Amino acid sequence: MLLFLLACSTPSPAPTPAAPPPAPAAEHAHEAGEAHEHGAAPHVHDAPHGGIVKPVGDVHVEAVMTPAGVMFYLSDAHQVALPVDGYTGSAVVKGPSGVTTVDLMSMGDHLHAPATLEQGKPASVVLTFTRDGNALSVAFDTETVGLASHDHTSLHGGQVGMWGDHHVEYAAQDGEYRFWITDEHRNPVTGPVSGSVKVGATELPLLPGDGALLSVKAADAGKVPVTVTVVTDDSTFSLGFKAVGG
Repeated sequence: MLLFLLACSTPSPAPTPAAPPPAPAAEHAHEAGEAHEHGAAPHVHDAPHGGIVKPVGDVHVEAVMTPAGVMFYLSDAHQVALPVDGYTGSAVVKGPSGVTTVDLMSMGDHLHAPATLEQGKPASVVLTFTRDGNALSVAFDTETVGLASHDHTSLHGGQVGMWGDHHVEYAAQDGEYRFWITDEHRNPVTGPVSGSVKVGATELPLLPGDGALLSVKAADAGKVPVTVTVVTDDSTFSLGFKAVGG
């Protein structure tokens, strides 16, 4: 009886606590030092030039469609503007008059695909560009061509380039290099404007005229590519233009 009581009074070992459930794995893995917000609003691609923005590879491309063609602005994954030097490629542009394939032109802070599109009409473009041997391609569509603040329509029968909020239209007429300097909305730039044009190894000073026109007389004007440097009251920039004939 004593043995029975001792056996009954011996405490049972405490149960082993159950292991806590494993913490759920993080939904996404990120490299160290890279900040990310979860539960925030969906990521929005800003369009600083009023165009259409799409990511391709590690580059964001903003396409601005105008009656004179399509402008492409490049930025990195954080949407910091990228220089366009070193990029080459082409664009297949479709508008009311059909489909055309054109080579890209470097225009200061953007790549330009010259094409004839119709103001207010739909258009589409497929961009293929290459740098350092890496080829990327992206397509854009718009229901309405032509943004008033970035319209590259030729007003003087020449080529139109853009740097920042300034437009430059270049034409060679009557043995003279002519450059019209206008603002974002194609109005003549107010305030002092000066500049020079580089033809081969020769740099010629430009003389001011009416309506923010800079010009200089020269033999064979328009028959070779040129680079114009423009100085306004708030910026200095250079743009290259191809030969246009004279």
